[in-house]
Amino acid sequence: MFNRLTLFLEFIRCFARYALHIREVIATLILLIVLGGFVISRVESIKLGNAIYFAFITALSVGYGDITPTTTSGKLVSVVIGLLGMLFVGLTVAIATRALADTAKRALEDNR
Repeated sequence: MFNRLTLFLEFIRCFARYALHIREVIATLILLIVLGGFVISRVESIKLGNAIYFAFITALSVGYGDITPTTTSGKLVSVVIGLLGMLFVGLTVAIATRALADTAKRALEDNR
C-alpha cells in the first residue's frame, strides 16, 4: 500500500522519466526564452539580467508589469516569448498529467 510520500516520489520519478524523453525540446524552449531575453536586452536597452527575468516572467504568463517593452520590436519579441512560454507550460502540464495518471494506475494496481 502506498503512503503519501511514496506516491509523491513515484510521481516525481515518472515526471522525470517523461521529461528526460523530451529533454531536447525542453532545453530548446528554455534556450529560446533566454535568447528572447537577450534580444529584449538589446532592443530595449535594459540590463541582460533584467531582460532574462522579463523573458521568463512573460513566458510563464506571470507578467508583473515592472518591465514593459516600449519599442515595436520589443513588443513583437515579447509576443514570441509568450508563445514559447505557452508551449513550455503546456508541455510541463502534459508531462505532469501523464505522470499523475501512471502513479494513480500503479497505486490502484498495488491495492488490489
